[in-house]
Amino acid sequence: MQKSLSINPNINPNIKMNHQLLILPALLLNLCSASEIQAADATHGKATIYSDHFKGKKTASGETYKPGELTAASNKLPIGSKVVVKNRKTGKKVTVKINDHMAKNAKAHIDLSKSAANKLGVKGTAPIDAKVISK
Repeated sequence: MQKSLSINPNINPNIKMNHQLLILPALLLNLCSASEIQAADATHGKATIYSDHFKGKKTASGETYKPGELTAASNKLPIGSKVVVKNRKTGKKVTVKINDHMAKNAKAHIDLSKSAANKLGVKGTAPIDAKVISK
């Protein structure tokens, strides 16, 4: 017996139901992923240093980027939150304010201002732990 590939419910009424069952988990997964990223309170991964190219430019929070301030950008931590960042190599910690997003394809978890990177001893990249202490 040859199976029909038509999605016409008159030919095979189960296809419409199966199609809906496949779509629902995909939609729920998308919704969960977006809310988890927005609501994250901690992240573990790699830190990089915010480029001087952005000095004086507006951040996602509306603030101007100043390399001398203790700020950072992240796609995983909420804008406006205060975050303790720990360099896992040196054990040094610094508290920063998340005031910007990173590029969507960024491999790092957090992009530190020059001042924050200096306090942590980050030169280039470093393994970090970051935890939100206030929103």
